[in-house]
Amino acid sequence: MAEIYLTQNLKDLNKDILNKIALAFQKKAHVSSKLVGERKFKSSPINRVSLLPSVKNKGLICVESNLELSHAISLERDNDVLQYRTQAVKIHLSDRHFIIPDFIVKKINTIEVHEIKANRRRLSSTQLSRFELAEKTLELFSIKFSLFDHNDLLSQDESLLLNISYQRANQQKISQKQINSIRSILLHKEFKNPDDLYIFFKKNGLTTNLADYFIFYEKILGI
Repeated sequence: MAEIYLTQNLKDLNKDILNKIALAFQKKAHVSSKLVGERKFKSSPINRVSLLPSVKNKGLICVESNLELSHAISLERDNDVLQYRTQAVKIHLSDRHFIIPDFIVKKINTIEVHEIKANRRRLSSTQLSRFELAEKTLELFSIKFSLFDHNDLLSQDESLLLNISYQRANQQKISQKQINSIRSILLHKEFKNPDDLYIFFKKNGLTTNLADYFIFYEKILGI
């Protein structure tokens, strides 16, 4: 009986969650181009706010750590992801307690909630209980909850490389015709590192911006 009451209470507390998520995705960027969520980001000696200029979201995505930035980069290049937001909605766990997850993610057929932590093994029992309750709550609305840590994310070197490639790749408009033409040139070719790829592109009269496009979006280096 207590379990049934808890489930119903969680459902009642979060009855507007789907509407709030929809509104979060519809919310326009601030005049500063930032996509502002439910909680304001503040820099501190522990957390330094970074901004990712998101092509997918048409605005600046705010993150509070390198791990969150790494995850945002992965979402940006994931073809199944349509949009994502940070710190965008409250999930109520009781009448007095709630969490504001790091990411809400709109995929082609689903909505997901992602929480990023440095190391899940170092989470307290209280933190784990809160995330388990959040997962149970979201299941009531057919929303998947996932907890990520450093083991699931890009390494620092991979994140840096992809961030640079992402910025460069989007400095110019690249047509589908160009992409298809380059794909035929690259067929069955393998490259050990970015420098090998850049050299190959230059030898074939292609810009390094195009090489960066293939690093980031075509995942030609296997990252």
